[in-house]
Amino acid sequence: MKAIILASGIGKRLRPLTNNRPKSLIKIKNKTILEYQLDSLFNCKIKKVIITTGPFEDKIKGFLNDKYQDLEISYVNNPQYDTTNYIYSLWLTRDLIDDDVILFHGDLLFNEKLLREIINTNGNSVLVNNMSKLSKKDFKALIEDNRVIKIGVDLFGKNLFSSFPLYKFSERDFLIWITEIEKEIKKGNIQIYAEDAFNKISDKIILEPVYFYKDLCMEIDTMEDLQIARGLLDY
Repeated sequence: MKAIILASGIGKRLRPLTNNRPKSLIKIKNKTILEYQLDSLFNCKIKKVIITTGPFEDKIKGFLNDKYQDLEISYVNNPQYDTTNYIYSLWLTRDLIDDDVILFHGDLLFNEKLLREIINTNGNSVLVNNMSKLSKKDFKALIEDNRVIKIGVDLFGKNLFSSFPLYKFSERDFLIWITEIEKEIKKGNIQIYAEDAFNKISDKIILEPVYFYKDLCMEIDTMEDLQIARGLLDY
């Protein structure tokens, strides 16, 4: 199994903290977000990691150079980081996919327990909080018969729950998603979400929710998120 960490964004909503570093290298308590993620992967025996990068690849490489020698880390740079969404970064990993995949964003802070639950599912899965209040700015999952039908920000109606970008996919199904992503990229749709491409082939891929409620899982997008995380994080 391989992990993909999407860390190619510029993190403009966290400036000035991200003027000279990626969001993934912001510290929360005594470790960076990326260290929390890599420590959890290592503890779960996932030692092959792909990290997509943008303007700060050298900073990430320099930071990790001596810290994680037991991990096999590959870097995939997105040279169009300032004009594309992560759908393009994800597409750039396509030639490195030769195993089942754990996928998450480089600004996602989560309890290791949740990663273990995702890893231990039999099929494809995604984290879903079925008790929290829906947020206008975050992903929501449309779920029918314990199957995720759509994932997006601008979803409205019934059977919607808060969704978090921590996924597990079989190699086969992940490559089906990548193929659909490639179709969108060839049409010039490089600023949409990767989940928009998934929604077009969700009838071909069974994606099941892994429900949680109280365990820590949140994206660090803003200064407010950062302050909340610093208050909640308790490892």
